[in-house]
Amino acid sequence: MTRPGLKIHVLAGLLVIGVLVSGCSGGEDTDTGPSEVFAADVCSEGLLSPDAVRALELLTGGATPFKPPKNVGDVAWVAGVLERGYAKIGASLGGTVCRATPADRMNYHDLSVSFEIEHESTRMGEHTESGKGYYWEYDLGRNALVLPDNGRLYFDCASDRLAGPDKSVPIKARVSLRQAPTDVDPRALREANLTILHSAARALAKEMGCKNNGNLPEQLVIKEKAAPTR
Repeated sequence: MTRPGLKIHVLAGLLVIGVLVSGCSGGEDTDTGPSEVFAADVCSEGLLSPDAVRALELLTGGATPFKPPKNVGDVAWVAGVLERGYAKIGASLGGTVCRATPADRMNYHDLSVSFEIEHESTRMGEHTESGKGYYWEYDLGRNALVLPDNGRLYFDCASDRLAGPDKSVPIKARVSLRQAPTDVDPRALREANLTILHSAARALAKEMGCKNNGNLPEQLVIKEKAAPTR
């Protein structure tokens, strides 16, 4: 004979198991986001101008669908990271604001955009790397160093969020491409990288409240300063 108390405990246990099973079953999908996105939506809102969106399409092999970005902050987030890092140690590794990963596994043209503030005592790369002759130099911001598969743009930010309105802090914007297309003219690839850098840097300069938008023009004018020497 089954004791009444035992029957109650068994029924309660079955109810708990039923709730757990229904919660783990695929009855209702909680992931309602898109399975793919395109160039206009792969980066955080406001980061890329229409010209920069077209540049991203060129660098990644055309009108390519991308995996939905994950673990990537927006412009407001990276501005906060830069601000807090600079307040603590006078530098910040910043973070990534765009990661464009093609949905096609055979497309290796992954692209990312990030920002950083290098410490004043250890700052390197802005001019020393160009002095080594590895990069094409462009007249944009403090300096712009670009190759077909990557680029760096240094621009001044005088802002209350950093060192105040009377002291400029160089911010580095970086674009990186895992593998550049081989069927596109290298000059077009360099200028596409520069277009993305200009748009992203302008967006961050606006968010940070940089004086004169970091001295970055509203419209990009591509002007070469120097070619690689090696």
